[in-house]
Amino acid sequence: MELNTIRSIIFLTAALILLIFPTPVIKMQSKVLTFLKIKHSKSKGEMRILGIIFLIIALILYLIN
Repeated sequence: MELNTIRSIIFLTAALILLIFPTPVIKMQSKVLTFLKIKHSKSKGEMRILGIIFLIIALILYLIN
């Protein structure tokens, strides 16, 4: 398997997780950032946009292959 195919699968997995399960991701992110004492504010809309961006990146990496 080529590296771009592996990278596109990784980005596709991340995108699907962000699009299907935004609430658990926000909770986990909030707990980690609170533990690290970093200010944060994320919404479901931001997670969905990030998921769409990851989908586009996965598609580009797959097509470059």
